[in-house]
Amino acid sequence: MERPYHIPLSLVSLLALLLIAPHTQATPTDPSYFDGAFVNHFTSDPVSSTYTQRYYESSTYFKGPGHPIFLVMGGEGTIEPSTGLFYPYINEVLASKFGAYVIEPEHRFYGESLPVVNATNDDLKLLMTPEQALYDAVTLVNSLRKDLGCTAKGTPTYCPVISVGGSYPGFLSFSMRLLFPQHIDASYAASAPVKFYAQQVDGEEYYDLIAKSAERSLPGCAKSIETTLSDFKESLVDLTYEEVASKLLNICPSIPSYIDNNEKFYQEVQMVIAYTFAGLNMANYPPNDDTELNEVCKSWTEKDSDWASKFNFLFSTLIEDGEDSCFDLNSQLPAGSKGTISSGDWSGVGSGADGKMWDYQTCSLLVERIDITETFGDRTWTLDWMNDHCQDRFGISPSPNLLAKTWGFDDILSTPLTRVLFTNGLNDGWSVGSITETLSEERQLVAMNFPNGAHHSDLSHSDPGPDDTEDIQKGHEEIAELLGQWLEEIMKE
Repeated sequence: MERPYHIPLSLVSLLALLLIAPHTQATPTDPSYFDGAFVNHFTSDPVSSTYTQRYYESSTYFKGPGHPIFLVMGGEGTIEPSTGLFYPYINEVLASKFGAYVIEPEHRFYGESLPVVNATNDDLKLLMTPEQALYDAVTLVNSLRKDLGCTAKGTPTYCPVISVGGSYPGFLSFSMRLLFPQHIDASYAASAPVKFYAQQVDGEEYYDLIAKSAERSLPGCAKSIETTLSDFKESLVDLTYEEVASKLLNICPSIPSYIDNNEKFYQEVQMVIAYTFAGLNMANYPPNDDTELNEVCKSWTEKDSDWASKFNFLFSTLIEDGEDSCFDLNSQLPAGSKGTISSGDWSGVGSGADGKMWDYQTCSLLVERIDITETFGDRTWTLDWMNDHCQDRFGISPSPNLLAKTWGFDDILSTPLTRVLFTNGLNDGWSVGSITETLSEERQLVAMNFPNGAHHSDLSHSDPGPDDTEDIQKGHEEIAELLGQWLEEIMKE
């Protein structure tokens, strides 16, 4: 079969990490470094030690004090200079419109932003929390305000701050406004999985929408996925996993040692298939015949192709060295002791050091209930499984409800929260865990939904873009208008 496209490994890693969608037109930028980030914002010591946090910034359109700052939240991945600033819609379109400064901190324990080098599990328990990361961002943006000569709220040279983020950074953006309203004046939260972290999503909803998205992309795709995985499982009745891997699949013989039986092999390969389709779902914008999801669906619905050929085609898209190499399951492992493919996030944690950190975060406070549904082979997530995994990996037990109960976002209207824009692509699996209804017009807790949008598609493109769908283009106009209204109100307060 002729391969119509190839997904680079670096892109697959970004898909798994949910940091930026693959069509994001990021702007390569030289990094800056902030030496005043506290290692621990909650220490009892009068003088806390500090670490150096990497960040990116743009003053290209800044018109000086009295104009806003867009604080773009970093998330669960390294931000290299080759990526630099996310979201040209923010740092080009909106920054130009409002004369804004843009700043984007790298999340602690990712990339070069390391509060502790070679952190132990005990270090992570204390220091690797969303709240510590939020305080990092507040400290950085307040330092920037001072450096820019911004003055107090209520004065003409006040610099309002609007936090921005997509996916987990969207949740962080929402949380910045929730926890620090005295510092953050408004929030733009795209594809923010607030309901996942409030434990308000049924386990099957995520992959059910992934299946619907595949079916929308190409009729018959979802059923083909189901039958292909069923055939894979059936192959393990008469053959050992080593025989299936070597005789039927182009899987390297260096199978991770913890995979030592047919059931474990099935589950881990099943997980690779499921989260790869989940990544393709996030990238499925604009939804047409040219997307990578559509191309994979074409290969999986070919009548003359057997199940192993379909698997091998998908594996070839995950191989860095090209389709002639075997697919190494070890390439899917997060770093650290006892790393496994099935990890804390069943949509995929990613590989390497970033994968380890996201595995830790989803093992501790950011617990996501995600079942592998019937379309993808049927496997039920349980808290018991999660607890065993997290204890084995990090010596911790998940705390699914702690953040929501402590911060109050399990019942948002019971908090004093105001001025948050929630945006969602309804073709995105993560929309099942996002805020998709306007909660209060009076308090300006607004939701905008895009039927053709995928994972934070509204953030991932400049406006206007030749490939943007009509709903996203209209959404950009409405977003700019809303943020403009908010900025006028803030400057009058």
